[in-house]
Amino acid sequence: MFKSMRAIILLFVAGLVIITTAGITFFAQREVTNSVYQSEYNNAQALIDSTLLNVSNEYQSLLFFEKATLESRKSELKDIVGIAYAAVFLNYEKYKQGTLTEKEAKTLSLEQLKNMSYDNGVGYIWINDTGKPVPSMIMHTTLPELDGKILDDPSFNTASGNSKNLFAASRDICEEKGAGYVEYLWPKPSPAGLTEDQPKISYVKIFKEWNWIIGSGVYVDDIETDVRKRFDAMLHELQVSLAKIKLGESGYIFIFTGNQELVVHPTYAGMNTSTLRNPETGELIGEELIESSNKTGVLEYMWDKPPYHLGEFKFKKRTYVRHFEPLDWYVCSSIYVGELEQPGIELRNKIILLSLGFLALALAFATILSRRIAQPLLKLTAASRAIGENGISAANIPVGGPTETRELGIVINQMINSVRRGILEKEHLVEELEKGNEELSSTNEHLEIEINEHARVEKELLRLRNHLKNIIDSMPSILVGVDNKDRVTQWNSGAEIATGFSLEEALNRRLYNVFPELSYELKRAKRVVKNGKTYERVRTPRKVDNEVHYGNITIYPLIGDDIEGAVIRLDDVTARVQIEEIMIQTEKMMSVGGLAAGMAHEINNPLGGILQGAQNIERRLSPDLPGNIKAAEERGLSLEVMQNYMEERKIFKMLNNIRSAAERAAKIMANMLDFSRKTDVRHTSCQMSDLVDKALALAEQDYNLKKNYDFKQINIVKDYNNDLPFVVCAPTEIEQVLLNLLGNAAHAISSVENPEAPAQITIRVKEEDGYVTTEVKDNGPGMDKQTRKRVFEPFFTTKPKGIGTGLGLSVSYFIITQNHGGTFSVDSTPGKGTEFIFQLPINR
Repeated sequence: MFKSMRAIILLFVAGLVIITTAGITFFAQREVTNSVYQSEYNNAQALIDSTLLNVSNEYQSLLFFEKATLESRKSELKDIVGIAYAAVFLNYEKYKQGTLTEKEAKTLSLEQLKNMSYDNGVGYIWINDTGKPVPSMIMHTTLPELDGKILDDPSFNTASGNSKNLFAASRDICEEKGAGYVEYLWPKPSPAGLTEDQPKISYVKIFKEWNWIIGSGVYVDDIETDVRKRFDAMLHELQVSLAKIKLGESGYIFIFTGNQELVVHPTYAGMNTSTLRNPETGELIGEELIESSNKTGVLEYMWDKPPYHLGEFKFKKRTYVRHFEPLDWYVCSSIYVGELEQPGIELRNKIILLSLGFLALALAFATILSRRIAQPLLKLTAASRAIGENGISAANIPVGGPTETRELGIVINQMINSVRRGILEKEHLVEELEKGNEELSSTNEHLEIEINEHARVEKELLRLRNHLKNIIDSMPSILVGVDNKDRVTQWNSGAEIATGFSLEEALNRRLYNVFPELSYELKRAKRVVKNGKTYERVRTPRKVDNEVHYGNITIYPLIGDDIEGAVIRLDDVTARVQIEEIMIQTEKMMSVGGLAAGMAHEINNPLGGILQGAQNIERRLSPDLPGNIKAAEERGLSLEVMQNYMEERKIFKMLNNIRSAAERAAKIMANMLDFSRKTDVRHTSCQMSDLVDKALALAEQDYNLKKNYDFKQINIVKDYNNDLPFVVCAPTEIEQVLLNLLGNAAHAISSVENPEAPAQITIRVKEEDGYVTTEVKDNGPGMDKQTRKRVFEPFFTTKPKGIGTGLGLSVSYFIITQNHGGTFSVDSTPGKGTEFIFQLPINR
């Protein structure tokens, strides 16, 4: 019985140890394996989420960069067109001021804009008109063969989705908004010539005074190149950052595109995987990964394990896949399953070995210690059952009995504590990963805010710089900045026009090399910088195109933290000086006119007495009046004899001459009074031939004409048509025009040395096409083409200084064309005289 009991005890102990060991081994291995699986799964999911967030942030940054680049290029286009518009407007102002003719202003504008290329010649300016239905090209820098042509070729129908003529679209935008952007296709300049049509965005703006549409554009592929560079930099950043992440011992993160090209991979970045197949299924591995992303997001398959098992497709691998739609990227996190099972297998082996030792000890001492062992084993069995039923948290392994039993309890406690530590480490790892994700999200948000703020500040600085440059360039003055070494630091458009040097050509060059005329002010500029006081000198004469111009020169000190120099401003006041001189002369002429009118009025009184006296003498000698007969008889005189005497001595003829001369003088005085009297300009019906005769009478009595040209020595030929209609006009203004033309003709005739023919002025008045035409022609020296083009400009004169103001023909042109709605022209050939022709409408 003893042996039987021992056998039972030994069998019981052995069976109990074996069963306990198997249970603990199975449970521990399963728990450890499941924990590792769950930990790695969570880690993989977290890494994919983190990677997707990183990719999303990089993609949003790329979109922001693309948008910012496009907006920046649009702003640059707007500024470039604005500069071109300002150049055209400046030349237009010169035309309006009379400095340039309209043709010269347009030609200068086209030359300036044709030279405004940028971006290595890819960027340029073009100009077309507002013609309908399709505009015409005025100037194109890269396609000069289009100049002057109507742009109705079907190849230009590349706007609004290749359905609308791009120049008609530009015109419509300008007519509606004044300026705007238009998208279309256009060939791009390159070193080899023009390419095929490329997508392009242009900014257009209308210059209404000339009906010009000014435009410039940027090619979309230039923007896409910048975006591609940013995209490549993003890929490099992802490649570097993701290569540092490991899952387990050999796991890693990789990214491939919808075309199955690896864009991020620790080893095979850039490789195309479209031919790789799953060894188990024979299907394309890339297609299976894509399909998994649309379902469970997990794919398990057999694969090789480089570098030691390359080509041996016997290792089970698990890959988590997520799709990033904006880029059509598939973000993958892969790990070898065997590496996840290894900790559980190692733990199982350790437990089995430890249990075998316990079994051997139990069998060795079972006979002797059966009773002592039974009780602790029962306790251990109960504790093991509690662990199996309630998990690790319910583990409470007793330590008691023999040494082996106590050690078994201690080892089991250590094992359970190790498992607990593994679980705690897993939980701590998850917490750290979540914390890292939060910090990464916060960092990305701060980075996005800083990028936005930087872009905003950069855009505002660019806008302010362009605005300040536009203000300086819009000044009518010449503005030049110099430093303490006489080098140019500022150069506005006025300086460019005056010297022909652009801002880029003038900057940092010595002032005497680019503007010698202003270099004489450098010594004063140094004194201004030294004493800090502004220097000003007014009405300084200078030669410009062999003409005397006057300018006000002002020098300001420019002192700052890093800059020391001066600003020299030159204002052209030639027109103001001329106007002041004319105002002084006008005041003198008004005074002279007042004196002449007063003298004419005073002369009229004695002329009236002369006329009345001559008439009374004739009446007192008449034999028909009874009073004369009576008085003669009382004194013994014969009126018939007296009549005969006076006839014989031509006394009556003398009296007639006295009366005629007095009447002619009275008529001259009346004309002078009418012409000099300050009256309101009133229009009335007049006979043009009468106005011409009256102007001739005034010209013959004009003191200045008598003194300088002896107007009476000029043969006046009058050619008036019969039955001329009346015209509605202001008589004094028309007389002023005629007097000016007669005076100019007399001056021109008198300037001819050794004339071949007698001096002659021919005046024709005729009716034609609803107008009364007046022609004043002389046989003077005539005018060349340049003089004829400028003859109606204010202040332009060919007379010596002090004789003419240059306003006579300008005022006459204004009176005829503006005040009377007529026309005024000139025809002249050098050596053959000059003919001025003005027409007044009959029915006005």
